[in-house]
Amino acid sequence: MRPTAIITFVFAFLAPPTSFADTHSSTLKVAVIDDVPSTQMATQLMETAYKQLGIDMTTIVAPSRRALLLADSGQVDGDLFRIHSVAEEYPNLVQTPYPLLQGKLYAVVHDPGIRTLPKAKDAPLLVAVRRDIIISEITAKSLGMEPVPAEDYEQMRNMLEQKRVALALVADVEGLSPLTRSDWKHLTALPEPVAEFQLYHYLHRRHEKLAQSLAEVLERLDREGVKEEIRERVVGDFQQANN
Repeated sequence: MRPTAIITFVFAFLAPPTSFADTHSSTLKVAVIDDVPSTQMATQLMETAYKQLGIDMTTIVAPSRRALLLADSGQVDGDLFRIHSVAEEYPNLVQTPYPLLQGKLYAVVHDPGIRTLPKAKDAPLLVAVRRDIIISEITAKSLGMEPVPAEDYEQMRNMLEQKRVALALVADVEGLSPLTRSDWKHLTALPEPVAEFQLYHYLHRRHEKLAQSLAEVLERLDREGVKEEIRERVVGDFQQANN
């Protein structure tokens, strides 16, 4: 082998692996829902994961179902996070197969003496849910209750205080929850969650090859404590802003 050929071979072997940005768009746009405490943590975590692959992630805010439609139709490149059962209904979405966030759904009541879910008598119990937070809607219906949509958490709290509903379903995702805010302290969250769930990042199928690589990066960020660092920072900022 000629010396020049040997040098070329050595440099090729030592060169860093090609990033996805070399064969993919260097920027991907992801749909997110606003005014949900866990969105900030998930956004920071996914921005970090994408950067590991040489890709910048930008976001576009949309209502929950609109965000799903944007991602499924390919108008954006992905959806920030969804529970598995919801995304199954959208054939063009590909799951990143490592859970992004873990969550629990709690029933919140006005009466501090209640420790278990209230029972319905003649008609289904009315339960306040955040509009388009689909896990809340699914859970309410599975419990035989009638969901009453609210535009935000303040409206949910007011409905509960005014006894327009029997309870509210409120999510806690990685310690991020309206329940930690001072204006919810006088209400009672029942001790056992009514549902537990995992949230996954989804891509439009044109980016299917990215899914497994993102899953590997997310697993490493979790194992190396980067996810926990992001979580602690976001939880601290959230608590400082809301207490």
